[in-house]
Order: sequence, then structure tokens, then C-alpha cells
Amino acid sequence: MTWIWATVFVLVQLAALCMIPLGLPGTWVQIVAATVAIWATGRSIVELAVLVLLAVAGEVAELVSGQWRARRFGGSPRAAWGALIGGFAGLFVGTPVPVIGSLVMSFFGTFVGAIVGEMSGRRQMAPEFRVGLGAVLGRALGVAAKLGVGFVIAILSIARLVVGGP
Repeated sequence: MTWIWATVFVLVQLAALCMIPLGLPGTWVQIVAATVAIWATGRSIVELAVLVLLAVAGEVAELVSGQWRARRFGGSPRAAWGALIGGFAGLFVGTPVPVIGSLVMSFFGTFVGAIVGEMSGRRQMAPEFRVGLGAVLGRALGVAAKLGVGFVIAILSIARLVVGGP
């Protein structure tokens, strides 16, 4: 790669890392950039497959983390599903607010979804805030895990494609 393309590639990887905490598809932007770079340099498709598997693992970790923590904090299966659905719905509700809307609303949706799910399972109106807090904590851990995966993807792809690592 020439230094201009290498610089563009590194900047795209860094911009994609900034997208991840905001609830945007940063890992997939990284994969698209790596795909273009692998195609341009004639590298093995196996390298791309490893990066795609990492991205899928990050997505799965982010998706199920709120659901898992809601259960760990004493929530029912309904609370876990409510956390998952609420977090996903919050991503879309917050989209019109620039930059942080999706992130804030996904956490809020996870919290509310877990509480509503727990209340519907118990058939009582008293909210179970502990379950909602567990779901939000899980969501934060999921975002952190996905960001960690994003860093691994960036390091591997930059080292391999730009620097010409092993």
C-alpha cells in the first residue's frame, strides 16, 4: 500500500472505532475497509474471514449482554427479552438526535424494557429497578466488549495490511 492509502485506511479504522460507542456499525465499517484493502493488495481471504468472525462475535456480545445481566440481577426471562427488545428499539428512537441519541436511547430502552418485561411477568405495577440496572450494566459491558473487538480488528488489519505484518 502506498502511504496515502495507508493513511486513509488508518483514519477509517480510527473513525470506525469512534462509531462503536455511539451505537453505529463501526465494526462493519472496519470490515468494509479491510475488504477493500485485502482486495487491493491481493491478500488471502482467510484474513478477512478472521476479521468477520471477530465482528460477529462483537455484535453477539453487544446484543445478548443486556439480556444476560438482567437475568443475573434476578430478572425473569421476560425481563431479559424486554431488555433486548428495548435496547434495540432505543437505537432507532434515538437516531434523529445527532451523535449520542442512539447510544443514550439504547441504554434507556434497555432499562425500560427490562422493567416492563419484569412487571408483565410478575403482573404487578411495582417496578423492579434492580433488574433494569442490571440490564443497563450488561449493555455497557456489551458495548465495551464490542469496542475491544473493534480495537483488535483495527490492530490486526493495520498491522497486517499497512505495516505488512506476518
